[in-house]
Amino acid sequence: MASSRSHDIWQYLGIWVLAIAFSLGVLAFIERQSLVRELTTKSATLHRLASQRADQHDAHLTSLSAIFLAGGVARQDLFLDVGATIMRFYPRIASVNVIPFDPSDPVIPLKPGLAGEDTASVVEMARSSTGALQVKQLQARPDHYMVVKRTPNTDAAQHGLVLVIDARALLATEDPFWQKPSVSLRLLTPDGQAALVGQPAQEAAGFSKPLGSESQPFILQTALAIRFADVLPLEKALTAVMLVSALLSLTALGLHQRARTEEAENRARLSAQETRLAHASRVNAMGEMASGMAHELAQPLTAILSQAQAGRHLLRRGDADRLGAVLNDTVAQAQRAADILERLRRWSKPNRAQSKPCALHEAARSVQRLLALEAKSRDATIVLSLHEAPLLVDADPVELEQIIFNLVRNALDASDGAKVTIRTAADAGLAILDVTDNGPGVPEQIRPRLFEPFVTGKPDGTGLGLALCQRLAEQMGGEIVYLSDAAQTTFRLSLPLSAPTVAA
Repeated sequence: MASSRSHDIWQYLGIWVLAIAFSLGVLAFIERQSLVRELTTKSATLHRLASQRADQHDAHLTSLSAIFLAGGVARQDLFLDVGATIMRFYPRIASVNVIPFDPSDPVIPLKPGLAGEDTASVVEMARSSTGALQVKQLQARPDHYMVVKRTPNTDAAQHGLVLVIDARALLATEDPFWQKPSVSLRLLTPDGQAALVGQPAQEAAGFSKPLGSESQPFILQTALAIRFADVLPLEKALTAVMLVSALLSLTALGLHQRARTEEAENRARLSAQETRLAHASRVNAMGEMASGMAHELAQPLTAILSQAQAGRHLLRRGDADRLGAVLNDTVAQAQRAADILERLRRWSKPNRAQSKPCALHEAARSVQRLLALEAKSRDATIVLSLHEAPLLVDADPVELEQIIFNLVRNALDASDGAKVTIRTAADAGLAILDVTDNGPGVPEQIRPRLFEPFVTGKPDGTGLGLALCQRLAEQMGGEIVYLSDAAQTTFRLSLPLSAPTVAA
């Protein structure tokens, strides 16, 4: 029982661990999907914002180009005022410059200006322009880039108009999402070869898309480092564990209650079946006993009737001497009938009579006398082959006689004209009584269950005779066995010899 209970505990623990692992796995999957969706949503928002800002640069260059063409170098103050205003309202524009193709002409810068190598690049880009804006990463400040427009925007252009853009400010946002240590972003040049902002990220969860600006199609890349604590937040994990534990507890309680209900129903059903079987057993046992008692009582009652008729005849003749012998026989037969009835009374009581030394040979002779008429009517014989010395056993005389009676009667029923032998012997402190007949024997299929109730080889048998005999023999400390290897059908009754008895 303890081993079974321990097995059940380990089984429930294993189910609980699997359920917890499954629920945490589902929670981690949901949390990861939620983080990826948040990254995608935030990245799309930042992408739209950066694209709008990049498009504004085109408008600024167009306005500044018109102002410069209208005033020229002579009215550069007007150009510088507008440029300063733009830089004030758009802090990401770090500088506004007008670079002449002719080195002898003056440069119109808004501080800070451009480095020498970047100024040469502006002239080259403006001269090679076909009208579209040109962009290039600054060599002196890699996190800045310049947007170049020739002015006028024709092949007769003499100047290059430049906006220097702070790439970090282009991506600036107040959203706290981008301040998380696990979030990274970077801005690549259109060819993807150089980074203006950020470092390469190796995280699987990411976003990559060029800005929606024709002049500045920089590539925005974002990534999220998903850690264990991100997909399994402590509070949510504990909540999931508690919910799963509560659900499993309720399920286990329900299953246990259901099992107890089914067990109670099964017990009630089995109890009802046992009650019906016990009732049937009692009825069948009483029927078997009544049949045996009727057969046994028929002998003494018939003898009493015959003796009474003989006594009445002798009384009329006045033969007093012979009448006494007849009356003595009548009393003996009446006593036998009383003993049979007493046996029936004891059978119906739970307590057995106290055993006493009984003569096994006398019980065998009594059974021979009781069944003599029945054997004669069947043209059968009952032969006694008794041990040379008396054999005493501790038993109830009536029960001992009942065992032998049932064994001999079964032998008579085995076949017509049966020859039944009752043989006794002593062996190792046991009294042995064999009942042998020359009948067909016990069918092979019922031999293993021969002494079980309701098992019989007779067409009209109840199957209680041998079971009753076996029980009585066991109560006497002995047993009954079927000798399957004997030459003839043989049942052996073995009972302990009484202590004072010494076998010869």
